[in-house]
Amino acid sequence: MKTKSKKADLEGKKFLFFQAGLIIALGLALAAFEWPTKGEVSFDYVLNTNPIETPDDVIITRPDEIKPPPPPPTAPMPEIIRIHDNETDLPDFDPTLFEQDSIVILPPPKTEEEDVDEIIPFMLIEEKPSFMGGDYNTFTQWVAKRIVYPELAAINGIQGRVTIQFLIDTDGSVKDIRVIQSVDKLLAEEALRVVSQSPSWSPGKQRGKPTKVIFTFPFTYRLQ
Repeated sequence: MKTKSKKADLEGKKFLFFQAGLIIALGLALAAFEWPTKGEVSFDYVLNTNPIETPDDVIITRPDEIKPPPPPPTAPMPEIIRIHDNETDLPDFDPTLFEQDSIVILPPPKTEEEDVDEIIPFMLIEEKPSFMGGDYNTFTQWVAKRIVYPELAAINGIQGRVTIQFLIDTDGSVKDIRVIQSVDKLLAEEALRVVSQSPSWSPGKQRGKPTKVIFTFPFTYRLQ
């Protein structure tokens, strides 16, 4: 009886090895899909803090036909009164009626200068607001420690930029927080949540006077 060589045994098991390798590869692929995705948020400070404005549409209309104005009415001729020295007696003139002391000159009315609340962009204010003794970099670090990537946004692969704008009032409080640019509602809500918890700033000053300052701050959400 003839015995099979080792080479023949390996040829017979080749298909078995192929099946085992295929099963292992599929298992690794499924594990990679189940592995959780981590997300990060970066902050790109935008120096242009002017509010975003959309120009109005230009409406062009055809002007109405211009009619020449009517001629001005003719002024009536003044009546000429002839005075004859021998017929009319003029009344006596009393010069005391127009003495200098009798003329009263009233001073002009006093106008109080209106105190208009001026709002100046962050980059144009003479003395910029400070945050906890620092500048906007200190505020960026404060935000980075509190921002959380929304779990649902990370699962769905949502990433991009959200731009928040708020007002630093004359007392340093943060007011009028709003979203001026966003790629997703979940990312915008998280940015609003963090900024709304901001402590008071030291207010900016214009000509030595505390002044309201508009501040724009961008968030960049990025998945790894």
